[in-house]
Amino acid sequence: MKVWQAFLTVQAIVLAIALVMPITPTKTGGRANMAAYFVENPGYLHEAVFWFLAGNVLVAILAVIVVILVRRDKRKKPAE
Repeated sequence: MKVWQAFLTVQAIVLAIALVMPITPTKTGGRANMAAYFVENPGYLHEAVFWFLAGNVLVAILAVIVVILVRRDKRKKPAE
């Protein structure tokens, strides 16, 4: 799989999660949501945008961790 194909696959997954999260009911029945911390009285679109951005931040953090681990692994291997 090429890098751009992996990127588009991850973005599609994050977008799907972002579109589903605002309509997913909570187990406690509360109406509190994360988008309310940034927008007063958020609607569905505000919540979807929030979850899309939050998902991308999580993916970026995971990507940085993977890059660090790969570079560290390359340094440990002796040059052949």
